[in-house]
Amino acid sequence: MSEGYRGRAEILVDGRQVVVDVQLADWFDPISGRHRWRGRLRDLAAALAPDAPPSTGTELTVTVLDTGRAAATARVTDIDLWGSHMIDGISAPPYPAGPDELDLLDGDRPDPGLPATDTADIRREQR
Repeated sequence: MSEGYRGRAEILVDGRQVVVDVQLADWFDPISGRHRWRGRLRDLAAALAPDAPPSTGTELTVTVLDTGRAAATARVTDIDLWGSHMIDGISAPPYPAGPDELDLLDGDRPDPGLPATDTADIRREQR
């Protein structure tokens, strides 16, 4: 899991744009072979309007302000006990994510003495 991101982000939902505090994290999912990300949006309902908070299933766009990355799409999955909106990313994260295991070059393995972890490495070691 990478360090993720904690700070301010611009949220676009139903044509309304607000800036709120977010806490986002990503991890490599070996089953799907890609990064996944999720997070918490604090005080989103208050920033938008108390009478129209986004409900579960609402799609929104997250733009982390200080990374220069493209906006990312997410979906509201839950609202926690403190009123924060929990989201799951459905695109690449809006901040730099850690490398996938497959992005590492042969010489970049943390410890070259470790056994091979992907099919290509195993085939090379069998030759």
